[in-house]
Amino acid sequence: MKSDRRQFLRKISTLGIGTFLAAIFEQNVSEASTTTESDRRIQKNRTARLEIHLVDQDDKPIVNQTIKIKHLRHLFHFGAAYHDDLAPRQPESKSDRLHREYFLQLFNAATVTFYWRYYEPQENEYADKALLQKITWLKQHHFYLRGHPLFWNHNPACLPTWLENREIAPSEVKFQMDKVLTHMSEVIFPHLDEVDVFNELVNWDNYDHPFTDLFKEQGKLAIVKQYLTKFKQLNPQVKAVINDFVANSTYAELLRELQNSQVPFDVIGQQAHMFRENWSMERLAAISDRLSVMGKTIVFTEVSSLSGAIKKNLDFSRNYTDWKSDRYHEQKQADYLESFYRFAFSHPQISGIYLWSYSDRGAWLGAPTGILHQDGKPKPAFTRLDRLINHAWRTNVELQTDSSGYAIVANAFEGEYEITAGDRLFTMQHSPNQPLQILIRR
Repeated sequence: MKSDRRQFLRKISTLGIGTFLAAIFEQNVSEASTTTESDRRIQKNRTARLEIHLVDQDDKPIVNQTIKIKHLRHLFHFGAAYHDDLAPRQPESKSDRLHREYFLQLFNAATVTFYWRYYEPQENEYADKALLQKITWLKQHHFYLRGHPLFWNHNPACLPTWLENREIAPSEVKFQMDKVLTHMSEVIFPHLDEVDVFNELVNWDNYDHPFTDLFKEQGKLAIVKQYLTKFKQLNPQVKAVINDFVANSTYAELLRELQNSQVPFDVIGQQAHMFRENWSMERLAAISDRLSVMGKTIVFTEVSSLSGAIKKNLDFSRNYTDWKSDRYHEQKQADYLESFYRFAFSHPQISGIYLWSYSDRGAWLGAPTGILHQDGKPKPAFTRLDRLINHAWRTNVELQTDSSGYAIVANAFEGEYEITAGDRLFTMQHSPNQPLQILIRR
């Protein structure tokens, strides 16, 4: 609390009390305006009229009958990176249990990771068993699954140790790329819904790496097209994603060049690691609008917002042990993520948001970006998102049919529904594109 008070007083002394209060007022007005606009768009883009018509065998309306409408799960993908194995095991700590229970409570989607170095630790020996166990557990809980990443060149994890230590020509790189793509297409990809086929393409040319050598010899566009074409041929039911942390026009220009060259990709992945500052809503809107022009689905693949102070001179090669969450920044994180989620959920071309990471336990860089503490207890951001995802954005009602035999919800949230009318039970999807209209004859 003393730290929070010092930060508060420091801001006043720097700005002056009048300027400080004016800034707070302006920020609150701006946030309220953004929330109102997002809520208006949510109603337009994520809800639709839902109709149940109940009649007897002679098609006469059945009146005053109870219809139960239960929202089972969202169509929008609320997810997180699945780094730890959260499946039950013995012995199990309280922290393990809390991490699993809160993960299942909040999310309907997850990113499973298979960095090549760890997926193929020895040549032709793949870590399929452990990966499939995670996938199976998530599928048992009806999760939408994305895989990350197939090809990447910015990190030591991008290549297996046994391959990195060789003198490899571009032809050998292609041989190994073909091999891992074919194997994963047989064993892993059939169980996934989408895959980051190429990760962080914009800056591939800037690294001393075998992939870079291949691109220089044969051309970035040619290689990307060749391997996305192979991926889609081998995995026609899996969505191919191009994913990047670059959030300026350079990324959009590359995507447009790929699209103009008829490179087959389905989804645009946009990372949002906000270690230096949170994006303004204006910047978020500009990024989304810039990517929307291509007519593709957009997914925020890696979202990180701090619940602790910003690290000066941040070193992305370190794992910090002294980077702590605090109450002041936890509240800021909660406010910001609520606005971020409201905006993304309101946008018709955005299909999902994935936190990276959802807990401070094992978080990238040791940063306090989770919505759970290391012990599994929720931060304010978890409570705020739970209120949106599991309450505000769900439709669960009991209605009585009217004099014409109808039970109608004017603005039912999109999702998978269970409809109960007496002894009849239906499970169906509802969305603005295909609003649910059921005739039930009893």
